[in-house]
Amino acid sequence: MTKELIKISDGKVELSENEYLTELLAYRQKFQAIPTVGKIIDQVVETMHQLASGYLPEKLGQLEITDTMIHDVQQFVLMKYPVEPQKGNMLWLDLADALGELDYLLRHFRDALIETFSMYGYVSTPLIESLSKYLNGAPVLELMAGHGYLSAGLRALHPEQLIWATDNEDWRLQPDPTKAQPVTNVENLDAQLAVRKYAQEAAYLLISWAPDTSEIDLLVIDDALAINPLLKIIVIGEADGATNSKAFWKQAHLQAIPELNQQLTSFDLIDEQAYLLLDLDK
Repeated sequence: MTKELIKISDGKVELSENEYLTELLAYRQKFQAIPTVGKIIDQVVETMHQLASGYLPEKLGQLEITDTMIHDVQQFVLMKYPVEPQKGNMLWLDLADALGELDYLLRHFRDALIETFSMYGYVSTPLIESLSKYLNGAPVLELMAGHGYLSAGLRALHPEQLIWATDNEDWRLQPDPTKAQPVTNVENLDAQLAVRKYAQEAAYLLISWAPDTSEIDLLVIDDALAINPLLKIIVIGEADGATNSKAFWKQAHLQAIPELNQQLTSFDLIDEQAYLLLDLDK
């Protein structure tokens, strides 16, 4: 299966003591006789193993316990204790509680991705394949690249493409900094300085998961367009939600990029999408 995935690093993330994965595997054991529940657990487990091995994972569907899964658990209980309702009720109560706990765990998978891999936006192999096709080999400047998953994927597909991945690495100063290392070369450079250094040569500016705590997104876009008016700007984030400033979402005229958004289907409550910036209100 990994032959179809994009290899971005040597894959040295250790999962043997990962608490999230340990919990998942316990639920996998508990629900081993119920395929619909086991399948969704297997998808998450496989995603973690793919990332730990240095591969960009598959696209994920919605991670939640569905009515179908609840029905399947009920049927399992009825088949196991068809004429022993007391035992059946006890088993159902136990499994129902476990389903609720599992649902909570699945809905917080993004937290596990952040804590284990420093992956905020979900970067999958299909997304990178679509993004690479969209960029068509043009020079790209990525700002606020974090651990570099987007640039790493693009570089893996087209090593000859000019891609400048930059980040000021302020995550290293957080009280509980991640132990995960960048998966590609990310230049330690402030976003505005990166724009001054590379915007003139770039055809695309890529901004993914910009912070919602400042208006740095507007500042760097203004700077970039002043330097290179022909620069095309792609923004990946959640409109009026977890990413970018409120001022950005108010002032930006955006066009959704369907071929990318087909690969950005949300697996949780965060609805990240890809947009091409058309204009900014002044």
